[in-house]
Amino acid sequence: MLKTEWLSGQEAREIEPALSPYVTAAIRCETDHQVDNRLMAQALQRAYQGRGGVLHQNSTVERIVIENGTATGVQTQDGFQGADVCILVAGCWSGQIGGLPDTIIPPVRPVKGQMLALQMREGITIKNVIRTVKRRYPMPVYLVPRTDGRLIVGATTEELGFDTDLTVNGIYELLHGACEAVPSIYELPLIETWTGLRPGSNDNDPILGKTPVENLIYATGHYRNGILLTPITAYEISKLILTGETSETIAPFQLDRFSKV
Repeated sequence: MLKTEWLSGQEAREIEPALSPYVTAAIRCETDHQVDNRLMAQALQRAYQGRGGVLHQNSTVERIVIENGTATGVQTQDGFQGADVCILVAGCWSGQIGGLPDTIIPPVRPVKGQMLALQMREGITIKNVIRTVKRRYPMPVYLVPRTDGRLIVGATTEELGFDTDLTVNGIYELLHGACEAVPSIYELPLIETWTGLRPGSNDNDPILGKTPVENLIYATGHYRNGILLTPITAYEISKLILTGETSETIAPFQLDRFSKV
């Protein structure tokens, strides 16, 4: 449980002076943290390869190979790759991987998110992660300061399939919400915009654990919390592979919960 405290608008501005005078209250969480997802991915790659892992980059997985009810590997554009255990972690594309029986195709859809980055300058900076709420702001946004001086602003939530177009409306809504919270960022340079596709399940909770196919495990559907849930997902799936037992932690998130509805 994270420790939090209520603050008045004035108390919030004493911590983060750039906040708008219209901010009348805030919730502070000193133990909340952030991670740069790009740097984290690079670190994980180095750690994996440093321990002897083989990474097949830019090699499309065409299908999971299942023989006599057991997953034996994956067929890629570069040939067959055998495996003792196959873990489906293809994000919002998890339901499009070939070879899966119709009855166990994971109900995962893409949820589009547009984001942008500003370059902070002397006198126009923030030090803490700021999240707005819908009551006051046109669209809830978060502002995340990075150690390299970037200020990340995100993110839209759009049910538009696999569309990855940046739109005027999306970027406007992000900037509108961010400027309502921190007016001084009007003067900052806009240095990057991008979109991503989150994997949302039917109930927007992860899909974790064994499947009716032997040696096939799912770890997908994390929606907006992929980075946050990466450590616990990796730990629990590793434990499942090593022990063969589904822990109480991931038991509620198994695929079969959708067939019980």
